[in-house]
Amino acid sequence: MIRIFFLVLMLITNMTIIAQEAGVQPGDPAFVAKYAGLDFKGKFALAIEQTPSNNYFLVDFSILPVRFERVYFINLTFSSDKLINIDPDISKDRVCFMANSKYSETDILEIFEDLKKKVDEKSASWSENMKAEWLQRNDKYK
Repeated sequence: MIRIFFLVLMLITNMTIIAQEAGVQPGDPAFVAKYAGLDFKGKFALAIEQTPSNNYFLVDFSILPVRFERVYFINLTFSSDKLINIDPDISKDRVCFMANSKYSETDILEIFEDLKKKVDEKSASWSENMKAEWLQRNDKYK
């Protein structure tokens, strides 16, 4: 009886492990190396990987060289119910996001472009003092 119970327990554990979907790990050195030389070809974001349930995107943060722009962009992404930031290190030049595969890649890439446009508009219209004050209140990435 104990052997059968142990066998069933092992079978359930194996099925659980197999059923879990491997995802992108932006902090993994293999992931960093894989996309270190990626050419964005002038685009702000690219779709990089897919799993059955999620699509993964890489955003070129080198286009947002100022801390205000990066923090403002990340804060804007929280307003989208389609984007999930899985890479909280905004000091890097490439930041990874995830979206459910039920949303098309085109829609997600358009969201990134729209958010970047909002960042550009805000950055151009605010003074350096306004940006500094905003950062003091909203920069959670210190």
